[in-house]
Amino acid sequence: RALLVEDNALNAEIAVELLESIGFTVDWAKNGKIGVEKFEGSETGYYFAVFMDMQMPVMDGLEATRLIRESQREDNDIPIFAMTANAFSDDAQRSRQAGMNEHLTKPLDSEALVKMILKYTHKG
Repeated sequence: RALLVEDNALNAEIAVELLESIGFTVDWAKNGKIGVEKFEGSETGYYFAVFMDMQMPVMDGLEATRLIRESQREDNDIPIFAMTANAFSDDAQRSRQAGMNEHLTKPLDSEALVKMILKYTHKG
């Protein structure tokens, strides 16, 4: 199960379709605040990963990531993948500083996405 945090309905629809095509069940949150609430309200280990848009109203992806990382939950180290249209190196650096594991650019590349997910599936 994955948590998708994305404010744009069309981008969310595309991401959900892509994630479901590789075997995920997806919960969608329309902004970072809702995403943090869904994560906090779930059972430990409920989500395999969070796919987080960077720029959203209410709460952006950087702040939402920081809140998840600061959570007292034992699964606060969940893989969080930034999804953004910005491919600049400073954006990737900011996402990592906030606690994100990887930085994906939109449109999402299904092959790169699968490789990245496998990296976290087989860690350790």
